[in-house]
Amino acid sequence: MNLKFKQPLIITQTINWFVLLTIVATVNLYSQTPQIDSLKQELKKAANDTIRSDFNERIAYEYLYYQPDSAKRYIDKALELAQLNNYQRGIAKAYNRMGTYYIVTSKYPDAILEFQKALPLYKAKNDSLGLSESYGNLGVLEFYLRDYESSEKNFRQALNYVDSVNNRNQYIKYIVNLSGVFREKRVLDSAVYYSKKALNLIKGGGDPRIAGVAYFNLGTARYFLGSYDEAIANLNLALQSSNFPVQFQCLAKSYIAQSYTAQGRLDEAANELLAIEQQVLDLKDQYVILAYYEARQKLHEANNNTAEALAYAQKYIKLNDEIHNREQSNILQNLKIQFDIEEQQLENELLRSDAEMQALQIKHQRYAIIGISVLIVLLFLLLFILYRMYSYKKSANRILKKEQQVLNTSNKNLTAINHQKNNLFSIVAHDVKSPVAAVLSSINLLHNNYKNFTSEEIEALSEELKKQTSNLYYLIDSVLLWAKSQMNGYKFIISEVHPHKVVSEVVEAEDVFIERKNLKIDCLIPKEDIIFTDRQVVIVIMRNLLSNAIKFTPENGKITFSSNRTTEVYELSISDTGVGMSKTDLDKVLIKKERFSVKGTNDEAGNGIGLILCQEIAHQIGGEIVATSQPGNGSTFTLKLPIIK
Repeated sequence: MNLKFKQPLIITQTINWFVLLTIVATVNLYSQTPQIDSLKQELKKAANDTIRSDFNERIAYEYLYYQPDSAKRYIDKALELAQLNNYQRGIAKAYNRMGTYYIVTSKYPDAILEFQKALPLYKAKNDSLGLSESYGNLGVLEFYLRDYESSEKNFRQALNYVDSVNNRNQYIKYIVNLSGVFREKRVLDSAVYYSKKALNLIKGGGDPRIAGVAYFNLGTARYFLGSYDEAIANLNLALQSSNFPVQFQCLAKSYIAQSYTAQGRLDEAANELLAIEQQVLDLKDQYVILAYYEARQKLHEANNNTAEALAYAQKYIKLNDEIHNREQSNILQNLKIQFDIEEQQLENELLRSDAEMQALQIKHQRYAIIGISVLIVLLFLLLFILYRMYSYKKSANRILKKEQQVLNTSNKNLTAINHQKNNLFSIVAHDVKSPVAAVLSSINLLHNNYKNFTSEEIEALSEELKKQTSNLYYLIDSVLLWAKSQMNGYKFIISEVHPHKVVSEVVEAEDVFIERKNLKIDCLIPKEDIIFTDRQVVIVIMRNLLSNAIKFTPENGKITFSSNRTTEVYELSISDTGVGMSKTDLDKVLIKKERFSVKGTNDEAGNGIGLILCQEIAHQIGGEIVATSQPGNGSTFTLKLPIIK
């Protein structure tokens, strides 16, 4: 068998996640270091609070990557002491260290805020070393968020501020980080260049663990260039480095195994993977496991072990999707904090404008007083003038206040709308990407290996392809209709609609999936029912509701369509005997418009994005979707449409 998978971005992301953290920290990952003990003794001897603040920050640095909670306590203490003594550099150092703590704990928006607090303090003191560390930390953060252009820019800024002689290790660290950035950008010649540059600098003296990381970066870059002998040699040099973290060891051996596999040295590849198998399982690190799955899949592929290769490929896809979901969430958080920062800047500008207007009013009052003192004989005239000025001021303030209220209301509404649309776009992007990726993977498997697959395997892949394609079709159809509804000037087409015919069409489109589960369909909608609405909207909504009912109804279950007409609304309902949903989950989808994902009764992919879009579309034509459900007792979803006479 010859399973071919395109090298995924997340694997190279895996490598540099460890790279960037390891070269920032210089601590033993599994026990308290002698360095910490020494710093604690020095802390007890400190002569004043300024020195104690610095020692607390240094102890936090040593704890950061293996006991983050302990690091947080020492950072808080360092900041407290620095603020009590107006120790500006100490305050900036504490902010910077707090930012790295938030990176370690994956709280990226909080990290941005801390780094932004530190930068102006370092700039005010013209502290080159502090500025270097701040820009370096920002580079790490941008790297995590896959903004490689900004990451490269910040690392180069860090290099501009650091002294390559007096701060040798920090200078080399940024060189190694740049090699990681260029590898992610697939500028592999540059990745090799910066790795070699770092190693040449380390020969003159430097941290051996940074040397290990540099060899690791060089080896993986050689692997992606197809220079497998050089890749193996450099990765083995990395493994020989002192205090090389176990995560790196597993990743290095996984890429050595892949290099052996590419050379046809399959027994050697198998030995490398067998040596780390237990370590990988004990670590429970998703990134390490992902690299291990990929290496195993490629080895089984080379040995023509079809079933095993397919199994590891499926494990890889599942785990990669879990990591992607987590990263999407982090990216969405970062976008939100950026928006909040921009909003705060706008508020500051409004406050400055208001202050300028008040200053102008005070200036006018001063001129009036001068006029009264000089032209006392014109007292009554001046009183009149003052009265007019007072009236003008009162009127102007009233108008200004009203305009400010309107502006504040508009800003709040705009913020809410932008947040809602940003959230919707983010989850749509994810839910489109996942089925597309699954479809491409299945097609690739089928295309490259149809001669080696059994008929059962081909049938299984075909079923999976059909499910993913159907899910993608419904989602895209819903998204297109929703997008049209957002366009200026788009008009819904109101026509005569027969609900019974619409339901028949929708059921016919899902006939294959209904038969597969042996579901019974009852339609209690009178054939003579007629309503006036947009037919396409009704079809899209009912198709999504039926698709969800099929997914969450077990085999031999029942789905029932019904209707109810009042003087004001026409209700079109679909009920099932499925697994049901809690009120909390229903509110997430229909009211709060949050993505909700759960597997169907036959492990079908399920998501709430279709319902979110359907609710949006229903609102555009004056309707809404309501639901009643209890876990284990089935669900009823009802589309309420206004009666148009």
